[in-house]
Amino acid sequence: MEFLFKIPLILSSPLALHVSATPPHTPTNNDVIHYNSIEWFLIQDIKYGLPLAKALSWTVAFAEFAIIASRMIDPTRLPSGMQNAAVLLQTIQDVPITNSQFLAGTAFMVSGGLLRWWCFRTLGRFFTFHLSVCKEHTLVTAGPYSVVRHPSYLGAFAQNIGMFVLHGSLSSLFSRSGVFNIPGVKVIMLAVLAQRMTAAIGLMLRINNEDEMMKSIAKDEWVNWAKKVKYRLIPGIY
Repeated sequence: MEFLFKIPLILSSPLALHVSATPPHTPTNNDVIHYNSIEWFLIQDIKYGLPLAKALSWTVAFAEFAIIASRMIDPTRLPSGMQNAAVLLQTIQDVPITNSQFLAGTAFMVSGGLLRWWCFRTLGRFFTFHLSVCKEHTLVTAGPYSVVRHPSYLGAFAQNIGMFVLHGSLSSLFSRSGVFNIPGVKVIMLAVLAQRMTAAIGLMLRINNEDEMMKSIAKDEWVNWAKKVKYRLIPGIY
């Protein structure tokens, strides 16, 4: 019965990433979009990096789901063209539900996704993946923004860590299945993970620009808010 508990955990990570990496709103023609080299890179990440990360996450989840399903069926009952695939899947060792790296990676992915979803709900129309300002833009200090000033970035960092743990650790499905031994796969995987970390650095560099943008909208409110909410990402640390 372990699979009944594991399948929701397997699907929770790609679902959390899919929701949190999909822009809830896009800038309109009336919005003022700030452009610089950092924003150019982050826009490329929105177009190509995030869809790739979502595709990778869903692919791994469905692969592990297929491995679990293959152990619950008799390959001889399948059409001849599917029997070999089922037998091959049965030889792959999936990740136990008790594996600490699986649980930690899932926890990071889901908690990061929930935090970003909370930010989406709190900011509403003001939340776009671009550094932009709309005409009715106001400073929002409620919800997660009453704890740290950039909680959505904290959620993104948590999910990137989760991806590293889930897909890059020695106990990951990639390692257990032997996929890393296929020429080029390890390089591609490392490139994807490196790209996610580079995007995270881009978000870190964007923080000052976003603070300056919000100060230009409501300087006095921002200054008072920054006095109360001193930390940008992690309470008591940064």
